[in-house]
Amino acid sequence: MTTATQQLANLIHTEELDTLLFRGTTPATGLPRVFGGQVLGQALYSAIRTVPETRIMHSMHAYFLRPGDVTRPIIFEVDPIRDGKSFTTRRVVAKQNGKAIFNTSISFKEPEEGLEHQTAMPVVPQPDELISDSERLQAYLNANPDVPAPPPADTLNAFEARSTGELPFLREEPSEPVHGFWFRCRDKLDYDFPMHQAFLAYASDFRLLASAMLPHGLSYRHNGSTLQAATLDHCIWVHQPFRVDEWIYYHMEGPVAAGGRGLNFGRFYTQDGKLVASSSQEGLMRLHSKPKS
Repeated sequence: MTTATQQLANLIHTEELDTLLFRGTTPATGLPRVFGGQVLGQALYSAIRTVPETRIMHSMHAYFLRPGDVTRPIIFEVDPIRDGKSFTTRRVVAKQNGKAIFNTSISFKEPEEGLEHQTAMPVVPQPDELISDSERLQAYLNANPDVPAPPPADTLNAFEARSTGELPFLREEPSEPVHGFWFRCRDKLDYDFPMHQAFLAYASDFRLLASAMLPHGLSYRHNGSTLQAATLDHCIWVHQPFRVDEWIYYHMEGPVAAGGRGLNFGRFYTQDGKLVASSSQEGLMRLHSKPKS
């Protein structure tokens, strides 16, 4: 039987149709639109296969342009816009029905030694001190049978997650825009580092948008009005090697919301406190009053 981890690897490993042209599919999971992390991972892995193996992705800057149709394949067009002495740059456009739904610029470089420092990892419980988020969610739903379950982001259930605080999508009262969780693949990922990067890109979209919503007491159960939320742009920086089949702590903050948008930042730490990657995301945050019955 194929494990959930292998299913996600198969999903991210897009089909090569021609030189610089790839095709990705979306699993039938019941979601109304394609999960953004899927497009990030598929676009990144498509680009990775067009650069020398010695060059490693260090930054990815992406824009989500249209909702993805879950019933149609996604075509990824890779533009080899630069091959330099140390850096390689790729532009990837994802299309459906002849229209762009996503585009990204990705930079790769040769590894090198240099100056080093980092922000210390926040003091949080270790994963073996926590229960899984799925157990916590199930306990909450058992105690509140009239509450519908939130739509899962990790539809393949490829990751185990353990939050260090209250689950953001269950919070009912305003709180500080800071939260985090540990995550790792449920099974060993027997691939080289590029696939681990693509898995991290996939996971980087988990709950990041929720950070700027926390001060406003918003969740998927918000009843006072209808919340319209969508990712507008997303960035990832990789600082050091890591493995996604080992515990990684994802620390997130949402420092500002204004103009119908919320800005969020994330940092990825290994269990020994090494800062290995960072992320940022701006999302649409609109409240529409519900029509009176």
